[in-house]
Amino acid sequence: MMEVKQDKAWQQAIGCLPASRAAYFAALDRQGEIEELRLRVGLPPAVRIAGRESPLDCAPVTAQELRETLSRAARYSVHSYAESLRHGFVTLAGGHRLGVCGTAAEENGQVIAVRGLSSLNLRIARQYPVLGEQIALWVGEKPPQSVLLLSPPGLGKTTLLREWVRLVSDRGYTVAVADERSEIAALADGAPQFAVGRCTDVLEGCSKKQAALMLLKTMSPALIAFDEITAPEDVEAVSLCAHCGTAVLASAHAADVDDLRQRPLYRALLGLHVFRRAVVIEWKGKERCYRMERLEEGTCSS
Repeated sequence: MMEVKQDKAWQQAIGCLPASRAAYFAALDRQGEIEELRLRVGLPPAVRIAGRESPLDCAPVTAQELRETLSRAARYSVHSYAESLRHGFVTLAGGHRLGVCGTAAEENGQVIAVRGLSSLNLRIARQYPVLGEQIALWVGEKPPQSVLLLSPPGLGKTTLLREWVRLVSDRGYTVAVADERSEIAALADGAPQFAVGRCTDVLEGCSKKQAALMLLKTMSPALIAFDEITAPEDVEAVSLCAHCGTAVLASAHAADVDDLRQRPLYRALLGLHVFRRAVVIEWKGKERCYRMERLEEGTCSS
């Protein structure tokens, strides 16, 4: 019988699952390719590889399993994670993210909790140093420039952003990371669990706008990195950096530049004229492909 190759990130992420499930998943094949683990009440678990889900040959998920998984992910103190749960997720050690669906409870128009869990999505965070070889020429040796990273959900924007930060930082430029969801650097006792470069400062757990105000005043960065621009306040954070002459590295949900321009929030972002370049991530067969687009001129290169 062929021995299953163990993947460190996968083994770390499934530690939040009940013991019986974790033991089954620990023996799965192709662990290093798994991007997400989907748990839905009444259905067998499914794994997502290369953008497509495949069900596993095991017992259906129960509501009790979901409750236990969330409790373990929150270290049996769910109320301590109330703020992130209002946004639908819990961040685990190692930067893995557990997304939550069920019945939302609202108060004054704001989600205050998710109860009656119906599904969980465990996203596996990994670092791909080889990615740096692909983007090194785009990063270059000159002072950092503002760049927008684009793709639909789940194609690796955070991974690309992390590697971009590492390359800029290791070339001696001071980088500040506004790690709102603790997924880019994944600090543990103050130390990043991912390689983010020798000249990188990380601020976790606050909004991008507040992080921008703090980092600009205290860390004098040449580049500030934000993951996932999703709200008007995030656009304001980018504007703050631009007014201070600081380059911005940010990501956004869009299939390409044309798709980006169709969305009001991102039209406002582009209206700042901060970004002249965008890197688009897309699938070609079973491989991710990266191409650079110049936002103003409309030209692109692979």
